[in-house]
Amino acid sequence: MSFTTFLFFGFLLVFLLGWYLLPGRTQRFWLLAANYVFYMWSMPALGLLLLASTALSYGAARWMGDPRPEEKRRRRLILTLACLMHFGLLFACKYLQMFLDLAGRILPGAAGLHVELLLPVGISFFTFAITGYLFDVYRGKISVERNVLDYAVFVSFFPCILAGPIGQARSFLPQIKGRQRFHSENVKGGLLRFAYGMVQKLVLADNIGTLVNAAYSGSVVTPLTWIVLILLYSLQIYFDFAGYSNMAIGAAQAMGLQVPENFDAPYYSTSVTSFWKKWHMSLTGWFREYLYFPLGGSRKGSVRTCFNILVVFAVSGLWHGAAVHYVVWGLLNGVLQVWERITSPLRKRLESRIRSPFLRWPYLLLRWALTYCLISLTWLCFRVESLAQLRFILGQVLGLFRTGFGALRLRSLGLKPRMDTMLLICIGVAALVDALRARGKRFRWLPKTVLPYYLTMIILLLTAALFGVYGKGFNAQDFVYFKY
Repeated sequence: MSFTTFLFFGFLLVFLLGWYLLPGRTQRFWLLAANYVFYMWSMPALGLLLLASTALSYGAARWMGDPRPEEKRRRRLILTLACLMHFGLLFACKYLQMFLDLAGRILPGAAGLHVELLLPVGISFFTFAITGYLFDVYRGKISVERNVLDYAVFVSFFPCILAGPIGQARSFLPQIKGRQRFHSENVKGGLLRFAYGMVQKLVLADNIGTLVNAAYSGSVVTPLTWIVLILLYSLQIYFDFAGYSNMAIGAAQAMGLQVPENFDAPYYSTSVTSFWKKWHMSLTGWFREYLYFPLGGSRKGSVRTCFNILVVFAVSGLWHGAAVHYVVWGLLNGVLQVWERITSPLRKRLESRIRSPFLRWPYLLLRWALTYCLISLTWLCFRVESLAQLRFILGQVLGLFRTGFGALRLRSLGLKPRMDTMLLICIGVAALVDALRARGKRFRWLPKTVLPYYLTMIILLLTAALFGVYGKGFNAQDFVYFKY
């Protein structure tokens, strides 16, 4: 069930009515039922997978119990076995075929092996949420959850189960212990954020996606058009994933619940390191806490720190997909951060000499532009379907040295008349919203008003309805991160 369908709008309305009308403990049963209906809607068998993962992790956590020094070895064994089972399932569904292909290149007898396995939607996200909880129990950061109903609600929470934000049990479970009472500001604020996410997804991401998909499907594209599309894809994936995250956070807020933020105006960053502190924050936070810190973080010298960064981003690339180009994408981001770390003393020395505002602003603008271009180049590795396609596109771009830039031909890729103006307006508004968020403005006052609130809601809904135009062969209901 996709957030951008009328079916989901009806589902959310019915759920919220029951959520606030039902008494006490019944409220959580209602939420658990809604979670499973939502997740099983397109394929009921997925409910068995979710139920099995919930039961396994719940039992493992109960078996571990609270931290005791004399039982450390037993608890570590339980944690290891539980994580192996969860990550083993993720490996079988997502990476087994890649492993067989690699084995076929090394061992002639293994060539041609093919296994057709279903990739359950959201498995990467709820696997990370579950294993994060198990690690927290092992380390004593959270007490074992003894209420199986509350734990099942955490694992299957429908706004976040398909594509995050990746939840943390230690912040989510305390919120559902008591009954959530109706507060109009929560509902209004949540629905406003949901509507804004719809505009990001339907108007911005999907219209830009029409152009990008047409080029990647084989349309003839000039070097200048390729350059523009590479820069635009950075916006497409941002508006697509940030749009989903805003809808998920908004739906949770309408229930009176808080889930982690996923984005914090990342494209206003002036370094790749800063960008990754603001992009997909629930995932980068998971990797930082459960992989980077256990590897030693930055505590074991510069060389080890650089190595740890590369490992984390290589694993992050592999998390996104079972293909070499994802690992290349992750390593590129890691290498760029290592380079920034190595050159940090020189950069600080240069910045200490730039004291005049007339020089500092151009310097920051240059750093911003360079960061955006570098991130866009790494997204190229993310978007291509193979390294051969990557080489082809780079060859087309570099062809400008022989043939020139050529004309900018977006209309031939499916851009509809006057949509270029509408896209520029919406991108400008989104950039302004992000600029205000980067300065700490959260628009919490808006749900407390009447006329400004409803006027904003009407504008957002009309914009989504009138300008959410999609190209031929483009499924507007797909989210980029559904396949991860």
